[in-house]
Amino acid sequence: MDTIPHLVLANARRIPDAPAHLHRIGDRWETTTWAGYGSAVRRCAAALIASGVEPGDRVAILSYNTTEWVVFDVAAMAVGAVPVGIYYASSSHEVADLLDRSRARVVLAQTAAHVAMIDVAAHPFLGLVVGVDDAGGDAIGWGTFLERGEAVGDEAVEERLDALRPQDDGALIFTAAGFGEPAGVVLTHDNLVFAGHSSVELFDVTRSDSALSYLPLSHIAEQIFTILAPAHVGYPVAFAQSLGRVRNDLPDIQPSIFFGVPLVWAGFERALRKQIDGLEGFRRRLARWAMRANRADIAARNAGRGRSVFGKASAALARRIFSDRVKRAMGFEKSRLAFCGAVSADPDMLEYFSGIDVVIREVYGLSEATGPSVVTREGRTRYGTVGHPMPGVELSLADDGEILLRGRSVFSRYLDDDAATARALRDGWLHTGDVGTLDDDGFLTVTGRIKDIVITSGGKNVDPGAIEPLLERDPQVADAVVVGDGYDQLGVLIAVAGDLAGDPDAALAHARSVVKQVNRRFARAEQIRRVALLPRPLSAERGERAPDGSIVRSVVLGHFPDELAALYA
Repeated sequence: MDTIPHLVLANARRIPDAPAHLHRIGDRWETTTWAGYGSAVRRCAAALIASGVEPGDRVAILSYNTTEWVVFDVAAMAVGAVPVGIYYASSSHEVADLLDRSRARVVLAQTAAHVAMIDVAAHPFLGLVVGVDDAGGDAIGWGTFLERGEAVGDEAVEERLDALRPQDDGALIFTAAGFGEPAGVVLTHDNLVFAGHSSVELFDVTRSDSALSYLPLSHIAEQIFTILAPAHVGYPVAFAQSLGRVRNDLPDIQPSIFFGVPLVWAGFERALRKQIDGLEGFRRRLARWAMRANRADIAARNAGRGRSVFGKASAALARRIFSDRVKRAMGFEKSRLAFCGAVSADPDMLEYFSGIDVVIREVYGLSEATGPSVVTREGRTRYGTVGHPMPGVELSLADDGEILLRGRSVFSRYLDDDAATARALRDGWLHTGDVGTLDDDGFLTVTGRIKDIVITSGGKNVDPGAIEPLLERDPQVADAVVVGDGYDQLGVLIAVAGDLAGDPDAALAHARSVVKQVNRRFARAEQIRRVALLPRPLSAERGERAPDGSIVRSVVLGHFPDELAALYA
């Protein structure tokens, strides 16, 4: 059968000398071949067996994107274990919570700081911590860990591989789902294989493609382009030095596939506009003409319209004298598949990038559907929509507009939560919790959300229900409303009680103090950066709280638009 480890090991035999991974050491990029990748997976799988990991056990990864992350993930699947990615910037509280909830047996931790977060004695299921960069503390080093497997024969690994079944658990992804704490999304081997194959099939991905891995591998979206799709066709993946070094690494790698969230693309847009707006005279006029020619050409291609000989010639000239140079400098010289996901992108931004001949495809998906499910594509792109379903995915809308998905990509269950699973999976359909519309040509537009989730422009899914009760524990905080959907930072609107209600300066200072304390429990991307006061407490009579006491976020934001605008001014 095909599982991701089977596909990886098949590539190691089929294209042993082809590059699989690139990582930077000093001023040069080191290459790991597919043979080297496959060998490392086998060694790691043997070490996991030697460490007592059994089929069905869960093993965690707390690391930035590295070769070791991927090897450990695929090796865990190979022995029947279930890899659990933990966001590398998580707080100690979050790390401890996910280790307990997943009942992880082994943790791969990248840095000494990561290792220091893990108290083995505090987690009854945890028996081993493996350090990548620096063992220290309770951890053993990566090399020492791999040596454990030398006493395990190849036949033991083969037996584990042969025992894998499509319906077995293949990965555990923790994501905000509106339940007050991250939900554990259980994906099967078949989910993972299907998701990778669907992406490869739709976009004709081949060995000639390449990608830069930089978004958190704890999210399924990055796993698609870093692990799953490469397993099918054998293209190489380069690992960025860090999230902050992506713009430096892109020109070196010039990947043909690049996935970004709106915050990333907005950063590129600001830098690009600064450069182009700074041009003067003839160069400025030339840039404007070239961008108009590119936009007209891409608009025709997106709509599937024929292009005139003059239009084609103008676009070809615009690329030769302008946009090819711009793309080369940015790192998009070879780009043919550029994607934007997590939250809807600004159509004006997508239009701007078309001016330099970069077509950004919008993607809609979620962890429960193993990532990308709906996408715009050549000849079927309308800015402001997320396009049509991917191959093998069915799309429908419920009577209330909720987006429903069906197909092999739909997850197995939520970890240890039958009630939540029953709410999400009904009559074969995944109820996404998102609301949308379909136009006459079948283009999906995401218009809102039923589930109470805030998604920042950085792609971070945040459950306000995990934060607001902590803020409201303070006796002088009457109400706390977390906001930030589509913004680059989280904010909170707070109504104070008691003596502080008559002293705005003292009230704001106290609110900031409470927020600072609560922030310590969360990763940086989940921390509140902006604080403002509400002019009054929330009211159930005005519809701002539901009968069960929960915040009706849409109503609150509709009643306090000025406070929200001031928060992000």
